[in-house]
Amino acid sequence: MKNKQSLFHQKKKLLKEAGCDDYKESAKRLFSKAFGKSLAQCYNYQIHEGSNEKAALFSEMVSRRAVGVPTSHIVRSRSFWKNDFHVNGTVLDPRPESELIIDVTKNLLFDGMRVLDLGCGSGCIGISLYKENPNITLFLSDFSKKALSLAKRNAEELKADCEFIHSDLFSNINNKFDLIVTNLPYIAKDDFCYLQREIILHEPHEALYGGRSGLCLIKLFLDGVNRHLNKNGVFVIEFGKGQDFQLKEELLRSNFNKVFFYKDLNNVSRVACVKKDT
Repeated sequence: MKNKQSLFHQKKKLLKEAGCDDYKESAKRLFSKAFGKSLAQCYNYQIHEGSNEKAALFSEMVSRRAVGVPTSHIVRSRSFWKNDFHVNGTVLDPRPESELIIDVTKNLLFDGMRVLDLGCGSGCIGISLYKENPNITLFLSDFSKKALSLAKRNAEELKADCEFIHSDLFSNINNKFDLIVTNLPYIAKDDFCYLQREIILHEPHEALYGGRSGLCLIKLFLDGVNRHLNKNGVFVIEFGKGQDFQLKEELLRSNFNKVFFYKDLNNVSRVACVKKDT
């Protein structure tokens, strides 16, 4: 017991010295994964029956984290809303701020509602909505076949019934929906170099980079979204810090007047909920 406790604290200190901001959480998740126990059991060292192989696995995981590999890529999963989702380097890691999309839309869901998660990545947003109401009709789309393959795996494991569409924005989508949710790339060109090193090195740039202004893909989305919304349809979109005023101008230019902005836990305007004018 004492050896495992010592090992845990030693590796946690190593991550701190390596400059990992989340060193406590990373050490806990890696220890839990290596020894096959839940996070809640992590500090109960007596139950961590273990071999030298498990200790070696934990040490190897910590070494990878210390050089900048995201914890989620090491354990191959990330928690989002109420479930864990498989992730890898082909999709953007689910972020806590994106849970605001679920918060905003969960009470809008109704049985039979047609919901599209556009640019779904891991599928975490659409699948989380399905888990809130399994009677919706869910569609997940992405331009990346690898992302869709991962989303299918998540849907299967979480028992979410949905259809998958390989499409670059609306290019291969002919249907209409009651709700469209999307978290498109919105990092501006001048801001890209300020991202954390591990994000630049380990997450897909195409899921991050939003062109010179950060809103290039969002503008293309706005050009096509109206044609894919049913009467009284709604779309909910995430955007970057400080982009709310510019986004509002683009929405008005596209004749969307029923717009509501929501702030995340850091008091940053992060999500817009837009209702189609009828």
